[in-house]
Parts: sequence; structure tokens; C-alpha cells
Amino acid sequence: MKRRTFLKQSACAVVALPWMDRICFGQDADRQQLTFYAMSDTHVGHVIDREKGTIKQRCEEVAWINSLPGTAYPKTMGGVVDPPRGIVMAGDLINDGALADRYPKQWADWVADFGVDGEGRCRFPVFEGVGNHDVNINLFVFNQVHQRNRKRLALGYIRHVSENGYHYSWDWNEVHFVNVNIFPGNEWHGEADAYGRAHDPLFARDFLEKDLRENVGISGRPVILIQHFRPIDDNWWTYAAADKCQRILQDYNVILIMCGHAGGGINNTWRGIDWATSNGPLQVFRIAGKTLEGVVRNEAGWGQQMKKTIYRSYEDCELPAVVNNGNWAVDVATDRATLTGKILYEAVSPSQAAFYYDTTDGGNDAAAWSRCVDAGRQPADAIFGLAIEGLEPWTDYYYRVRVRNSRGDAWAAASIPFRTKGRLPEGWQEQFIGYAQRPWAGAHQEDGVFQVRGSGRDIGEPRQPDNFEFASTPVAGEAMIQARIDKMEGRTRDPKVGIMLRESSDSRAVHTALLVSNHGGLQLYARLEAGGPTTVSPRNDARLPLWVRLVRQGDRITGYMSSDGENWEQVGQSLEVSMKPTMHAGLAVTAGNRDGSQHTTGYFSEVEVTGERKDQ
Repeated sequence: MKRRTFLKQSACAVVALPWMDRICFGQDADRQQLTFYAMSDTHVGHVIDREKGTIKQRCEEVAWINSLPGTAYPKTMGGVVDPPRGIVMAGDLINDGALADRYPKQWADWVADFGVDGEGRCRFPVFEGVGNHDVNINLFVFNQVHQRNRKRLALGYIRHVSENGYHYSWDWNEVHFVNVNIFPGNEWHGEADAYGRAHDPLFARDFLEKDLRENVGISGRPVILIQHFRPIDDNWWTYAAADKCQRILQDYNVILIMCGHAGGGINNTWRGIDWATSNGPLQVFRIAGKTLEGVVRNEAGWGQQMKKTIYRSYEDCELPAVVNNGNWAVDVATDRATLTGKILYEAVSPSQAAFYYDTTDGGNDAAAWSRCVDAGRQPADAIFGLAIEGLEPWTDYYYRVRVRNSRGDAWAAASIPFRTKGRLPEGWQEQFIGYAQRPWAGAHQEDGVFQVRGSGRDIGEPRQPDNFEFASTPVAGEAMIQARIDKMEGRTRDPKVGIMLRESSDSRAVHTALLVSNHGGLQLYARLEAGGPTTVSPRNDARLPLWVRLVRQGDRITGYMSSDGENWEQVGQSLEVSMKPTMHAGLAVTAGNRDGSQHTTGYFSEVEVTGERKDQ
């Protein structure tokens, strides 16, 4: 394979820099050692000193980054820093990507520092992603990355780009790098609710899944993922979206997730995967043999370090097997579930599998789990499952797969949580209306008290579908639902709990509801036509516990409240609400997560529904 030499262009001539002959591509590259840098959140354009009006126009770290090759590593690492194959930059390149009067200048300043192949002040190739500070709905910075990807393709720096041109991947030695920009989601709606459409991930997850399947496959070679948001930032991208990402990643040898945004250093683990975030400081990574090392570097010197053992392929891993948790827990009911697993690789065959499960996470210590079931002999590269019974309703569980063969035993990288369904009275059902930001919502009734647990962006938000957990029963004709709202639990932004009459489970269906929130007290909500706006009555100072009642007489629905369950007063005005004869009467809970994906639980007692009861 012919070695490539990087060239630095000047106004006078083309000169090969002395450090560049140590960098090469292809199979003849130094397979024993790979060095690359990482940094994020340069925020070019932000105000450094408000009183003086000083604005950051350059990345001051560039000068000493250029001089870093040849510097001695900390003694605990040994050796000297090699020239990097490139710098990976995980977003927030500029500061004001949403402001049209600022981002062209900020982008020009950033590019002056960081070219694609050393044409900026930084002498090294740059592989950037987009962060939340870079974005707006006109995709200015995304489209700049698109253009830079064309140049990277022409130079041979990258080989695979998403259909929309924004996400991309490349190989350094055996290591496969995938850049998914903001986060590995598909759509902002339901996956990045914090700031709406501007945080659209533009089908990054679809690219990630396709890229890994086609370019890594079942080889077991190392993968490094680059994204801006941290893996645990479920207030920036939802827990449900993170689950979808993990289901993809668990089939591969992901040795590191590199991100920025909120800091956290380089020694972090998310669901069995190591992750590092810079949020400013430079990080230097070195892969030599079966060792991945990282160290933080700034102008003051060396900082935090990390070190882990990796493998270059399944055949190279020296493990008896590599196993994951398959499709996770499926067919979950009140007292049973089907646990699944998958053997990605086995050193020898046959392998015996077992599922360990409990109400607490036992990790990879068999003695720490109270229950274990044998799943028998299982083949490699096929999902297997086993139904378990005797579970408690409305209970959080964890499980983990373990595999044994003549070479030893191996565990899945992380335990998977699941929650059994709750028990409800005959004729009642629970359903999440809209999109669930977080799994394992539901409802449960015990000793006359309903618990309704859900995530959800909101109910009645302008131009948005409803998002909430709904425990309901179908009724027809003239009807009434009444309940005592005892309390709500959860630390979310603006939770709402209450009762509702709803025409269907469609997220934009006609409905009327009495909902209590932290900010608005008790208010009457109504959508009078499918897909239309939601009207809301004036705020009041009602607080829990509180009795509420909705009554339908013909097409007229009226809401009432009471502080003692005996003396009632009307809430808002009676409304003409045209619904189908059969509707759903029930209990509604939304966490009000416009900037997160946590759960809220509402507690209801003395629940009463009257009217002509209908089958589900």
C-alpha cells in the first residue's frame, strides 16, 4: 500500500512538514500504535468579557496543540506523543448557530483555525461534528459539514457518508470511527424535545445502524462513536432514544463514545460502554496493541488519565464468548416476561446460557442475584429467549445473560431493567398517548388507589400532540368520571395529573380534562376538534389533595372541583364537545418534560366512572 504524505500549502510553495511522514493510511499503517486527539466546545464567538465586549474569535489552544507532538507523556504512561492521525471535535464549534447575524462570521473564524486537512492554523486533519450551539432550523453549520465531507471523501480521509451528507465514518488501522453529530437519534420529535426542531438529529441512528452492519459486521473490530450530547444526558435526548441506540451498539465492540457538551472527564461508563467528554480541554488518545489510553492535556500540563484493555477482533479477544441481552425483556405482563439474549461470538461450541434476574442489579456476580434460570445450549449469532413466571406486578427488575463453555464463562456487558405491568380493574386498560420519552410507564390499582406513571412532553401544548400516560375505561352516552387526586411524585418541569374524557387514543383527539399542575393549579383543558388547538381555563390556586369530576350530558361537558368531596364548584365554563357516542374515561399523567425524559407518578383514590360501560 502506498504511503500518503500530508502537505501544508502556503502562498509560496508546497512543503512537506517534518512530522507528517509519520502519518499514513491503509493496511500498511502502524498497526501497533494509533494516536489521535479529541476536543469539543470551542464556542468561537462567545463573549469572553462582557464589560470590555471581548469576543472569542480564535481557539487559543491551537498553538500548543500544534507543538504537542514529541512532548513526553506522563511517567505513568511513558513514551512521547506522536503526531495525531487527526483531531475529533464533538460539537459546539461556534457559539451562536441560531443567530443569522452572527454565525457566518463565527464559522469563518472557526474554519480559519480548523481546516479539513491542515489548511487552517491547526496543522492536523480535523473530523468535526455538530453540537446544539451550532444548529438552527436552516442547517447552516450542518451544510458546512456536508461540504467538508465532500473534501474529506476526495482526500480519502473518510469512506462512508450518510445519504443526507451529514454523518460519516472512517477507519484508522482496525478501529472504525462513526460521527453522528448531535446524538444518535432519528427525529427531534420524541427524541430531543428540549429545543424542538432545531435539535433534529437528521436520521443519525439509521446511518449508524447501516454503517456498522455494512462496515463492521460480525468482525468484532473496535468501534468509536462520536456524538455531542453525553450518553446520560436524558434532558437533552430522551431515555427512549438512548435505548434504541444501545440496542444497536450492543452488537458491536464499542470501545469508546467520545462526546462534549457538559463535561465529565474521560473515566465514565454508560451501560457497559466507556465514554469520554472534553467540553474544552484537549484529550490525547493512544491505542497500542490491546491497550487504549487517554489523558487530558491543557496549557498547564497533563491531567486525568484512563486506561483499558481492548481487543481488535473476536478471534483476538481471548474470551470464552461475547454475549449481550438480545431484544431485552419482551412480552412483559403482570407476573411474567420473556428474557432474551444473543451470543455474538464463542471461542468453542457448545455454549450454555442462563438468565439471572432480581429486583436489584447483581452485575456480573452470580451470588448477587437471587434468581437464575437455565436457558440451555444456544447457538451463536441468534437471539434466544426464555419465559419466566412468578414475578410481582408493578415491580422493577433487572436481568443479565451469562454464557458458559469449556473455555470459561462470560457475562453481557450490562444489566437491563424492565418493569412488570400493573393490575387494573376489569374493563380498564393503560396506554401511552403520543410518544413515550421513557420506557416502563403504566398504571396499577391496589387497595383502591390507582398509580399512573408516565413521562411525556405535555398535554395541551400549542401545535404539539398530547403526550401522556392514560389509564381508562370505555363508556357511552351520558357519563361521569370522578376521583380524588391524592398526590404526584416526580421532579420534572411541569407535571400534570388529572381526569379526562377522550374520544380516542390518537394524540390529537378531541378531549376534555381537569388537570392539576405545579404552575397552574387546577384547569379545564379541551380540544374541541381533532387536530385543533387546546383551550385552557384561567389558573386557580387549587392544591392537592383535591376531588375532581367531569360530567357529560349530551354534547355538554362540565368540570367540577371539591376540597372535601362533598361541596362542589364548577371549573371554567361548560363546553359543547362533540364526541363519538363511545369515549374513554380515565386518569391522565404527563411529566411535562419539555427538557427531559423523567417519570411522574400520579396517585388517585375514590375513582368512580358512571355511564354505559362498553367492551374494549
